[in-house]
Amino acid sequence: MDRFIEQDCLEYIEKADMTPLKNKTVYITGANGLIGTYLVYMLHLANVVKNIGVDIFAVSKSPPADRLQDIFRDGYAFYPVDLNNPDSDVFGIKADYIIHGATYAQPKKFIGNYLDTIHLNTTVTEKLLNKAKQDNATFLYLSSSEVYGNPDESNIPTSEDYPGLCSPVDVRAVYSESKRMGETLCFAYRNFEGVNAKIARISMTYGPGIGLTDERVLAHFLRQALYEKRIVMLDDGSKIRTFCYIADCVLMLLYIMLYGKDFVYNVGGKDSISIRNLAEEICLLTGSELSGDIAHRENLKDVKVSPKMVRLDITKVLTEFPLPPFKPFREGLRRTIEWNIETSGLPG
Repeated sequence: MDRFIEQDCLEYIEKADMTPLKNKTVYITGANGLIGTYLVYMLHLANVVKNIGVDIFAVSKSPPADRLQDIFRDGYAFYPVDLNNPDSDVFGIKADYIIHGATYAQPKKFIGNYLDTIHLNTTVTEKLLNKAKQDNATFLYLSSSEVYGNPDESNIPTSEDYPGLCSPVDVRAVYSESKRMGETLCFAYRNFEGVNAKIARISMTYGPGIGLTDERVLAHFLRQALYEKRIVMLDDGSKIRTFCYIADCVLMLLYIMLYGKDFVYNVGGKDSISIRNLAEEICLLTGSELSGDIAHRENLKDVKVSPKMVRLDITKVLTEFPLPPFKPFREGLRRTIEWNIETSGLPG
């Protein structure tokens, strides 16, 4: 097991009431991803620490990642299956809870796999909602803050009732619009088919498991800092992002799934920071320098269309559930750096 992820999940499991999961089966798609990995660890450690007796049924396109292999030797089911394959035979196992997290979330990947991304968020979502109906299971759809598009200043922080400002004919729409359609399917199955479906709109998660091959900004800066000891910006760094530590995110997801009485919940952090300040924090923690230059890139289209500011209003999730204090950003960033140094074999 991964010691960083295990430490995080043990810390959070001690604070969480997992009683409704007693002897239940949880079906997780996207199990190899950052969120999926932490979900699997938390459920497994709930068994180890609290003897919950939850069964894990995990699905991902690839076999279990190295950090999950020890867990799945304990008798849980892991299926390396492409859910977009119409012949996928993984929908017949009865589940009590279904968490649908399989998608491509990095711009380079969702653009490169545009049809797979669309179908994972729509066609596969409908199949799983139908499964939830048949199984009488609770369904949690992992959506994204991308469904809000680029809100005007009067709607920042952005609450769950904001309808979104997105274009359906934009390179980013491959992801954002298919997520929105997935949410509409959840609405239809909840209101017309009687499925206990819930939506979590997740914003910018980070932590151990964010590897150096990730194309998003935090990993891009870490890669430069750890390998080159120098970060070169792609623009002036004025865009604002709000980061949520992955263990905080997953605990919120579990509480929404188990106890949430509403339909849609924002899931995000409290620590808003400019991209430039993010680079400065990483330089501080890695002993790197921030270059005064701005890197030239032939195609900055995906950067230009990303929102200027992402900050979710998480009042609902904070008031409805007894959540512990969030992990401070610098501490979470330090753990992310230490995890990458250890897993990449870099000198500390």
